[in-house]
Amino acid sequence: MNQGLHARAQWIARWVIGVLLLAAALPKLAAPQEFALAVFRYHLLPNELINLAALVLPWLELVMAVALLLPAPAWHLAAAVLVVGLLFVFTGAIAISLARGLDIDCGCFTLKPGMGHIGAWNMGRNLVLSAVTLWAVWRPRVGQKSDSA
Repeated sequence: MNQGLHARAQWIARWVIGVLLLAAALPKLAAPQEFALAVFRYHLLPNELINLAALVLPWLELVMAVALLLPAPAWHLAAAVLVVGLLFVFTGAIAISLARGLDIDCGCFTLKPGMGHIGAWNMGRNLVLSAVTLWAVWRPRVGQKSDSA
């Protein structure tokens, strides 16, 4: 792939991931009590940590989104690593909840009851988002041959 085209595609991918993170963070920031309830329904954290998680996670998503959207390449890799780490944690939480037979709302992009039930699709989406996030910040080593075909 042409180097300029590749860089442009990575920029678009970073922006898509950043905007998705914003879309995930904003409803949670606007309704922390509802998000705390969504976290509680997973039954994975001790009750003492639910409110802390509900307060910290949306801000972390917001910071990661901003780091991906800003023209600061030094922040892109750090944000991508955090994004992928969180997506793996979220994917694990969904997998555990599905294995337990829970039929709960994801709490991912909406906090409205009955919207966004967890399922295998959420896990697949998270794995695709992880791959796209890592690709979006990948920088080949200097001197490494690139595909020119």
